[in-house]
Amino acid sequence: MSDYKIAFFGVKSWERPIIEREIINLETVGVGIFEEELQDKLDIAKNYDIISTFIYSKVEKKVLDELPNLKMIATRSTGTDHIDCEECKRKKIIVMNVPVYGSNTVAEYAFALLLAVAKRIVPAHQSVEEGEFSPEGLTGVDVEGKTLGVIGVGKIGQNVVRIAKGFKMKVLGVEKTQDAALENKLGFKFVNLETLLKESDFVSLHLPATKETFHFINKQNIRLMKPGSILINVSRGAVIETEAILWALKNKILWGAGLDVTEEEDQVENISMVTSKRPTKDDLQEVLSYHLLRDRDDVVFTPHNAFNTQEAIGRIVKMTMENIKEFMKEGK
Repeated sequence: MSDYKIAFFGVKSWERPIIEREIINLETVGVGIFEEELQDKLDIAKNYDIISTFIYSKVEKKVLDELPNLKMIATRSTGTDHIDCEECKRKKIIVMNVPVYGSNTVAEYAFALLLAVAKRIVPAHQSVEEGEFSPEGLTGVDVEGKTLGVIGVGKIGQNVVRIAKGFKMKVLGVEKTQDAALENKLGFKFVNLETLLKESDFVSLHLPATKETFHFINKQNIRLMKPGSILINVSRGAVIETEAILWALKNKILWGAGLDVTEEEDQVENISMVTSKRPTKDDLQEVLSYHLLRDRDDVVFTPHNAFNTQEAIGRIVKMTMENIKEFMKEGK
């Protein structure tokens, strides 16, 4: 039996039963499961050696300074941009993520968004809910034979390419390292970003959040996109400048957008009538941009939900538990 104390933060209702089931295999005592994010439970978190978080727990330096016993962070995500990994390295805190949990899951969701926008599924459903039963004003577009641009051809992007080929689409890809063998295997073509934006009818982003990918699509290069194109983002909100999307929709460059993420989602979650933090002008502008997007009929907006299937959640929790067990076994 391990002496490590372990806590899970930001646990959603659908995760809890899976975590509780898997905890038995940790062979440890002192396990805590909390709905609140780490930064909101520091008085309790300081008692734990190992913590598991999701992306909404901001593990910044000021948070790490309050956790003197912390030895390991097991994030229930692929991305680690919510963690100050450099500070963890200085403090000799091990950070482990879930590299692969649902490349098919997120790819399927990207196409679900694309089809929802292209076929105007959401406004059609809303029309029926409001008592209308007419296709007037609900004309969509076909995807067969069109060109899909995939920005980021990693595991998720490759699955998007495979799905697109099933729809008989032409596919262009952008990636730092261009692999000719992968091109031949999947039947797509690597191009530069400018070419992809100019030639694609639909563009889907699959990038991590880094300094290099911040506002990868912005007010300058979104102008290159085909008039009447569709933009899909299931990666991280910050890879697209929100105001660029609004501008492109207003100027008919974009026919529509499918967004599972937005760079404002943290502010939207944190700023409320009861918040103790006084929002800045920039905070308010970002939230305003979010609401302007959310309220448009040509935008399908979902709450960072692409990962959220029963199968993927199971894989995430299981891999997180394996990471924790590996850390405890090696006695790092």
